[in-house]
Amino acid sequence: MRHDRRQFLGAGLALGIATPGRAAAPGATPFRHGVASGDPHADGLLLWTRVSDAPPGQPVNGRWQLAASADFASPLAEGGFSTDAARDYTVKVEVDGLRPGTDYFYRFTALGRHSPVGRARTLPQGALAELNIALCCCAVYFRGYFHAYAEMAAMARLDVVLFLGDYIYEYGLKNLTREQLVHLPDPAHDTVTLDDYRRRYAQTRSDPSLQAAHARAPWICMWDDHELANDDWSGGAQNHVSERDGPWEARKAVAVQAYLEWMPIRDPAPQLRRYDVERSFAFGQLATLILPETRLKARDRQLSLTRDIEWRLLDVSDPAHPVPVSDPALLALAPAALPAHIKRVPDAAALRRKLDAPQRRMLGEEQMRWVEGEMRGSVKAGRPWVLFASETVMASTVCPDLTPWVRAPGRKTRPSTLPGLAAMLNAMYELSRFKMPMVGLDSWDGYGAERKRLYEMIERTGARTVVLSGDSHMAWANELHHQQRRVAVEVSSSTLTGPTFAELIQVEDVPFGRLLAEQSPDVHWCDAQAIGFIHVRITPAAVQANFINVDAPAAPRPGCSVVKRIEAKAESGGVGPWRELGEPGEPVQPVAPARG
Repeated sequence: MRHDRRQFLGAGLALGIATPGRAAAPGATPFRHGVASGDPHADGLLLWTRVSDAPPGQPVNGRWQLAASADFASPLAEGGFSTDAARDYTVKVEVDGLRPGTDYFYRFTALGRHSPVGRARTLPQGALAELNIALCCCAVYFRGYFHAYAEMAAMARLDVVLFLGDYIYEYGLKNLTREQLVHLPDPAHDTVTLDDYRRRYAQTRSDPSLQAAHARAPWICMWDDHELANDDWSGGAQNHVSERDGPWEARKAVAVQAYLEWMPIRDPAPQLRRYDVERSFAFGQLATLILPETRLKARDRQLSLTRDIEWRLLDVSDPAHPVPVSDPALLALAPAALPAHIKRVPDAAALRRKLDAPQRRMLGEEQMRWVEGEMRGSVKAGRPWVLFASETVMASTVCPDLTPWVRAPGRKTRPSTLPGLAAMLNAMYELSRFKMPMVGLDSWDGYGAERKRLYEMIERTGARTVVLSGDSHMAWANELHHQQRRVAVEVSSSTLTGPTFAELIQVEDVPFGRLLAEQSPDVHWCDAQAIGFIHVRITPAAVQANFINVDAPAAPRPGCSVVKRIEAKAESGGVGPWRELGEPGEPVQPVAPARG
């Protein structure tokens, strides 16, 4: 057996052997941020930990072990590691020469103590009857307890956790309302410097339920925006102001450094850029998982409802026959100064043309060629499924008209301590009357031409495709169409802790998900108040999705239930529609209370 060990980041202490998949009790181990594995292959695993209480400024040497049993009676592989403050005392070890489709146990030793024990499984080769994935994203540590992670750790069958971004949130207290917080963020301000990002990861990874989920199974991870700053793109972010936060490239570099230090992800090869983290994974003869990078390599700036909408004036003296107005004097007036019979309306068609402009990129040419190569390779290998991981929702959407609901007599709204929120929401409600794709300008709705090219690629390669996505703080089941042909299906996971999308736009009393599905042909089902994750089960014949909700994320005691079960069957030349399975509301196996 050969071992290829690459040490990167740092640190942890340990007191004994913890039960695999269950975090050690707080204070029982100096490896206070637990252990993790990631980026599995048929012959190898990446192992991670951190030496939390290293002597200040001093390097730390330690050992790692891999065994077939949790008692480590006969280690199969072991070696040394070294870490220091330059790596924030984090440790990454790559172990290869392993057997495919095999469970292994691993631990670290440093400063005279053992870490908790983790369990990981290499990817299979050959025939595979089923693949079980926990699909999740959007873990707002301040807003709730990580009951969803505890639920993942208790799953009887779990091959990998697929985490599609927003592992941390960069926001400080100025962006948050204290009365809704379960934890105060550390640091209290937005994360901008390397130390800021490291502290935020350290706070998040101190959670026992998160540690348990990492110790339960390998993770396959990709960043989205909040690991850096809200709505980021290759050249900036909505939540980045250079005069306040410094150069974007400097912030981007330190955020990526902290991510690569703290997450169980293989670092890009030395000849590659730090942002070249796209990967693919072959699950035996069953499925290929394609995981592109959608934020930092090629993404163009998102369009904005305030910056990019063009406006028209209509004379509505005869409401049944409005007449366009081109009078320069009227066009120069503010909306409030217009005569009563002149209405200012957004040009929805012009916005769609901008969104669908052929030059707009999310993946870019290099990754598009890579994706097509991966799809072709998967089909040639005879795998029946391609799983395309997208950090944002791919379905085409139309925002429903909210005005009949939000303007209803007697409707009460929550007061907000965030400046300007009420005015922003009122503007959004008003714009919802015009049937625009307002829900996802940061998602694939904002990059329509490249989405169309992906759909054409799916049809050209014959890849039977399931899109696995996240980011929206809603739960979705979608059927994706190209020229009215279904080319793929999609499931999209919501937030693990809240806030939900309905809460963010203050429409908890509105059936927003149902209205969105009624307006959007791609949307089979949407829950705008979902909190939880999705258990995705792939077999040669079908893909199944169990939507698991966290009942009360702000309550210390956990409770989860399956709220929806759906299935799409493999068909000749593609994938069938979603159909319902069973009754919702089934309780999930209880787990021990999470602490955090």
